[in-house]
Amino acid sequence: MNLLFDIASALLPEMLLAILIIICLILTFSFKDDDQNLVFVAAITGLIFILFSFVFLPYSQENSAFFGAFISNSFTILFRILILLGAIFTVLLSKRYVCNFGNSIGEFYTLILMATLGAMLLTGANDLIMLFVAIETLSISSFALCGYTKLDKLSNEAALKYLVIGAASTAVMLYGFSFLYGVTGQTNIDDIVYALSHYEVSMALIISFIFVVAGFGYKLSAVPFHTWAPDVYQGAPIPVAAYLSVVSKIAAFAALIRFMTLIYADISIFTVVIAVISVITMTAGNLMAVGQKNIKRLLAYSSIAQAGYVLLGLAVLTTEGISGMIFYLIVYLFMNLGTWAAVQIFASQTGMDSIDDYNGLAHKNRYFALCLSICLLSLAGIPITAGFFAKFYLFKAVLFAGYEFMPLLIIALVNTVFAVFYYVKVIRAMYVRPVGKFAKQNNEIKISLSLQSVLVLTVLATVFLGIFAGPFIDLSKASADSLRINKKPQIENVTNITSCLRQ
Repeated sequence: MNLLFDIASALLPEMLLAILIIICLILTFSFKDDDQNLVFVAAITGLIFILFSFVFLPYSQENSAFFGAFISNSFTILFRILILLGAIFTVLLSKRYVCNFGNSIGEFYTLILMATLGAMLLTGANDLIMLFVAIETLSISSFALCGYTKLDKLSNEAALKYLVIGAASTAVMLYGFSFLYGVTGQTNIDDIVYALSHYEVSMALIISFIFVVAGFGYKLSAVPFHTWAPDVYQGAPIPVAAYLSVVSKIAAFAALIRFMTLIYADISIFTVVIAVISVITMTAGNLMAVGQKNIKRLLAYSSIAQAGYVLLGLAVLTTEGISGMIFYLIVYLFMNLGTWAAVQIFASQTGMDSIDDYNGLAHKNRYFALCLSICLLSLAGIPITAGFFAKFYLFKAVLFAGYEFMPLLIIALVNTVFAVFYYVKVIRAMYVRPVGKFAKQNNEIKISLSLQSVLVLTVLATVFLGIFAGPFIDLSKASADSLRINKKPQIENVTNITSCLRQ
């Protein structure tokens, strides 16, 4: 009885989500065609109910399940709530998109729920085996979702690329885990941390760090592990692309933060590697986004650049830096999903995804153009928007981390200014450019209730977070404090790094 209570106190939302998946599977195989819309009702109702179930979890203490394989605390609870919110918005985004799937409607929603379960388990995984199972649950469901439109060549290409590169990244990460297990003889992260406290840094530990970073880099679409993202985002169904760019990325960041801060923080090259990846990710993402003519590819490179900004907090490895990452991800959830919702609305009406197709759109529907503009300006970090405060808080953490991080801050500021150009390019097309093909037509943009709900809620949340950022910053600080980051590694000189590698 005590074991069941311990599991429920840590994994109650995941338990309910597993039950919901079974219910959706039963409904999928019991009904056909339009009757499968019942799966949508069951999925959205169940997800909202599970969201409210978090009130029964204790926030002030840390709970574990399965003999310490999963940890529930204020940090993991916050990320699990964000993942559930992203899943709710994704299901709402999918309602109109999957209406022509026939008998495959229920399977689509079920796969989203399975991916969400993997993402939630990933945030609190405290064992290498649990971490691997969670990643694979998320990944395999995502592979299937990317290729769900079977007759679309781009969708098939997206699924194949995601599958092949994903399998390779998983193999690389597992290889890193094997080095870590070989060094410590443990799979539980707490036991690994204790074993490493009596162990000097060696070449085997550094190799495991590099391989694990490569595995997580794929999930984050960080450069140079980003090559799959543009083609997958363009070819996958739009709700799936939105899910990958937000929910999957948030789960990966949660796991990365816990894993890196607990295990590898004392490695002298930690800061150097993460800082370099952050710089090249934000720079390459912004540079490649400028010349894009397809809005889905533009958002793919935007997502890559945003990952580079978030990695700044991990590079400095302070409590303020981690809390800056958390607040940035909260804002990113809403402003990025709002942008994808607008793209989905436009594509469902026109079947077009070129930026030139948005020419003069503000004259057709000024409210729609305003909502999209707010989300884009927030992604760009324009003052007064939520994205500006997210970047400001994160950059402030880098500023106060030490003078050695000033080059990192300067590069980030230059990238932020540079990124404005390609976000404003879409806004300019809607408001300034000559009226395009769709805007000349007499038909209005008709927005379904589900899509309208997502767009309105995400835009309102983006505006609200910009006006009332204080409480959410405090929430981010409280979540970061649960990680107990007591010290940060300083950037070592080349001599020290070389001597470390020779050990």
